[in-house]
Amino acid sequence: MRKLAVLVSIIGLCTAAAASAQSDPTTPAVIEDAPAAAPESTDSSTPSTDSSTASTDTTTTSSDAASSASNWGLPGERDIDYISILGSYLFTDTKRAGDANSGAGASLIFGRHFANHFGWEANYSMDVIETGSTGGGDYYRHTLGGDLTYSFGDRQHFTPFLLIGGGGDFTDAHPRSLNGPSGYVDGGVGIVSSTFWHNRVRLRAEGRAIHDFLSVGGHSGFTDYRASLGIEIPFYEPKAYDVPTPQPPTEVVKVIETKTGLEDSDGDGVVDTSDKCPDTPPNTRVDGDGCTIPKILRLDGVTFEFDKSHLRPDSETILSYVVKIMKKYPDMQVELAGYTDSKGSAAYNLKLSQRRAAAVKEYLVAHGIEAARIAAKGYGKENPVASNDTDEGRERNRRVELHILN
Repeated sequence: MRKLAVLVSIIGLCTAAAASAQSDPTTPAVIEDAPAAAPESTDSSTPSTDSSTASTDTTTTSSDAASSASNWGLPGERDIDYISILGSYLFTDTKRAGDANSGAGASLIFGRHFANHFGWEANYSMDVIETGSTGGGDYYRHTLGGDLTYSFGDRQHFTPFLLIGGGGDFTDAHPRSLNGPSGYVDGGVGIVSSTFWHNRVRLRAEGRAIHDFLSVGGHSGFTDYRASLGIEIPFYEPKAYDVPTPQPPTEVVKVIETKTGLEDSDGDGVVDTSDKCPDTPPNTRVDGDGCTIPKILRLDGVTFEFDKSHLRPDSETILSYVVKIMKKYPDMQVELAGYTDSKGSAAYNLKLSQRRAAAVKEYLVAHGIEAARIAAKGYGKENPVASNDTDEGRERNRRVELHILN
């Protein structure tokens, strides 16, 4: 019973350490992908230099770019292969010969976790069992076997698991009468932490009971307890999708040749030939097409690295558009609102959305917009615009919005 209590204590300490790592803001806890970028509208006009009163239509076409940027994401629930490397401390059966009561060893494990939470593992372990001065020499035990697993999570975040299985072992001991092969069965519990170091490594702690069927010294079968700690390395197969590079639309510019210049009937700063929303009321803020700027503008082109608050290069297209609008209307006051999907804890998502809103504000300030005109606030997973039960819905909910305050 003392050995079992010590084993449970070790597993408890490992669980506490992994839980602490899970609560660290630097630990990835949410799996997020970036939405596709929105194209920027461009307005263009060419004044006449000819004194003629005749009108001429001229069509110009901008070239289309075919390049696209690759974005990588990690799905939530999916099949995952992994390997584990563990160091172990062994509490040995007191029935073993000599003063054998402890040992140490190492294990190498290859496993697969399925999306339905079940899985399997193949493992090789080597233990050195200390026999003391009266034992005649240490035991060297080699085991090769397999286990079935059940994980209480997706094994990409903090996940407890159970295992049960068996296999064969061989004990190399002195005197040779203690040698012999046998079968064994085992069962245990363990935990893995969230991934760290480029989302490629996680901590693993486990404890298991191992019963072999070796018959030596008048005893048939021995039960040892093994506590292990090490790392687990998943073999992700990142899911790739293409984010098209924003392309300028084909522009059709009608050059009006008159003696008085270009006409702007509604006075919104966009000439009539390019104004897609004519007759806007006076003092209305409009975009490059002459249409009213909405109070809430979703910045679809603003994207981030996985679980990071650094802007991707493809975010600059939509943000340069925002800079242009805010410079056009220097009295505009805005709030940058950051949102996430429902994956992960509310507290973590709130901090992540705040950092991302602050990153967008930092970009705008660096490009000439006064900081006093911009408020940045994270709302976490509040106010979803789609269902969080599907990948598509969660992708729509991961967004940054521009709220015009005045």
